[in-house]
Amino acid sequence: MQISDWINVVLCILSFVLSVISVITVVITLKQNSKMIENSTRPYITIYVRVTNFQDPAYYIVLRNFGQTGAIIEKFECNLDLLKYSYSTERRPFEHIKNTFIAPTQSIISNIDPIELGKDNIEDIIFNITYSSGTKKYIEQYIVNFIAETDNVQSRANTKDKELKIISYTLQDLVEKQL
Repeated sequence: MQISDWINVVLCILSFVLSVISVITVVITLKQNSKMIENSTRPYITIYVRVTNFQDPAYYIVLRNFGQTGAIIEKFECNLDLLKYSYSTERRPFEHIKNTFIAPTQSIISNIDPIELGKDNIEDIIFNITYSSGTKKYIEQYIVNFIAETDNVQSRANTKDKELKIISYTLQDLVEKQL
């Protein structure tokens, strides 16, 4: 073989190696892009506690989809029997949530009794939620610190008539939620 033949062989090998490296780089980039797109468009189902104070403080457990696509709840578990803390002795909060579709920004709320939670010295409520969107399945665990929400003090303006007081409290609460 002549030197020009060797040079051609080496150039062919280098071309092949560079082509393989280029293909690998493209595949890695496509996988990263796919993962970024999924993370930006997937559902994000979360659960948290909120307090409103119209006349007296009311505590709510809120299940909300903060994501960009809807999801179906496949499994919902709580470390507490929520029936004990429900205002209805016949209705357990979120008992029939399985197979429920939650659209983006949709919330499902349930009022709970903070006095009963306080009697049992409940600080943390642990929720395990499994949900799916398309072929993807997500498993999340949320620890809701109930005591942290009850420690927050909310003052209210004093009004003369009870009806006006309730309206005043409601408007103040709405403003606070926008902060």
